[in-house]
Amino acid sequence: MKILLVEDMAGFGLPIKEELEASGHTVTWIIGAQRLQPDRITGILASKNARPMEDSWGGDPTRLIEIDLSGFELAFVDGGLIGPIHDGSAIVPTLVARGIVCCAITGGAAGNHLLLDAGAQFGMPKELVLLALRTGAFAPRAAVSHRKRAGQRLARWVARTHREREQANRQGRHFDTGFACLSPEKEGRR
Repeated sequence: MKILLVEDMAGFGLPIKEELEASGHTVTWIIGAQRLQPDRITGILASKNARPMEDSWGGDPTRLIEIDLSGFELAFVDGGLIGPIHDGSAIVPTLVARGIVCCAITGGAAGNHLLLDAGAQFGMPKELVLLALRTGAFAPRAAVSHRKRAGQRLARWVARTHREREQANRQGRHFDTGFACLSPEKEGRR
């Protein structure tokens, strides 16, 4: 399956891309966009030197990529991005109009409502994406072919996982979401 990943932080984008590719998907990862057209996006590629929790663009034309949207079936879209089009809610309508199923992935799910209002069919905190993929709580093929059932399953899983994470925090335990950038050793360096 062809998947578009729109995420501006390498600490999240790279592991999500690698997880999806390990499952046999083809992933195009951008950190934002310069231009939207009905059938294509001029996206901005992640910097090879990006730190886990930050990236920038600076107008470097060598990082632009023309993405023909035909063939993409699923997109993971963050809210805050890098570039002239720096809001995922501006990108979602273009994707949905092309028949691409969208999953909103903002930090703590704080901005998912904006992406859902823009047309995204699913939403989860981006810090839970790897865990959702690894446990099968979010299966890309099922999300595309059985949206309603997949959405209900994901919502139940997110609520349960959120409770488990809060309980771990109350008990002073680290809740491992699979992202190295969120491990206790890294949190002091963000």
